[in-house]
Amino acid sequence: MDGLWIAWERQRRTTELAADLRIELRQWTSRVPYLLRVAWLALRTTALLAVRRPRLLIVQNPSVVLAALAAWLKPLLGYGLVVDRHSNFKLETVGFRSPRYRIFHALSRYSVPRADLTVVTNEHLRRLVQGMGGRALVLPDKIPDLPMAARAGGGDGESVVFVASHSSDEPIAEFVAAVRMLGPDVRVYVTGDTGRLDRAVMESAPSNLRFTGFLPEREFQELLGSCAVVVALTTAPHTLLCGAYEAVAAGKPLVLSAQEDLLDYFSRGVVPTGNDARSMAVAIRKALTEKTRLRGEIMALKAELNHSWAQRMDNLRSELAMLTGMDHS
Repeated sequence: MDGLWIAWERQRRTTELAADLRIELRQWTSRVPYLLRVAWLALRTTALLAVRRPRLLIVQNPSVVLAALAAWLKPLLGYGLVVDRHSNFKLETVGFRSPRYRIFHALSRYSVPRADLTVVTNEHLRRLVQGMGGRALVLPDKIPDLPMAARAGGGDGESVVFVASHSSDEPIAEFVAAVRMLGPDVRVYVTGDTGRLDRAVMESAPSNLRFTGFLPEREFQELLGSCAVVVALTTAPHTLLCGAYEAVAAGKPLVLSAQEDLLDYFSRGVVPTGNDARSMAVAIRKALTEKTRLRGEIMALKAELNHSWAQRMDNLRSELAMLTGMDHS
């Protein structure tokens, strides 16, 4: 496809969609402090766009700053603009007085109506974008290909993996308390960069719980393949979790926060849970007890989701074809 995709973070969704669309992808990251990072990436993005002058630009949001920058440059450089927004709306922070969140929502209000298309992960967010004056298309994440998880086999024991990123919407402390209720016979692993985790929570963990830290892709897939149950948790509304997609890809029963959009999409092979410790412990025990039945359901769900995703991807291709044929000058 004739165009360019720019991202300021590395995410599996972006890599896979860019490959499927056969569009050039530039993923830039930096470890310098936030304001310096944003300034550097903004200059780099502007310079590239000024030289390349793409007919179609797709940007990943997060970052909300990247989306706003692309919207501001759009009339100057004359490209069609698509923002792959995922579920990055931070709806739980609407009305917060913190400058951080006020700026975030101001940038959202600026970029959404100026993009030609915003891609989101569920119907609620599509309606939200339209209410902000934008055009939206629903495309959940693609079920990822995890070949090393399939080779790992296993899953007949009592091991559980919580796929975590240690962001503020994940009830990590409550999960640690739930593991303590389960007792030592259940081995539990929590993935994700522990640099973002409260030290007191880590130190309170029982001996059967291991924080793995950030794992290389091969090790992560092998861990998923060898476990009996995957856990994915969030307190944020209208969010579809990467861990849930990865559980489906690996064919694993899933313990999932009882959020409406999550349960609508991941409708089979799932044990819903509240985000309190006792509910989690009960749900994990149930998933372990019924893992054979749940495994069959999750494999059927995988086939359904793959078929649905292919149809939605065709819709996106049609939208992009129309955009590349438009005059954006």
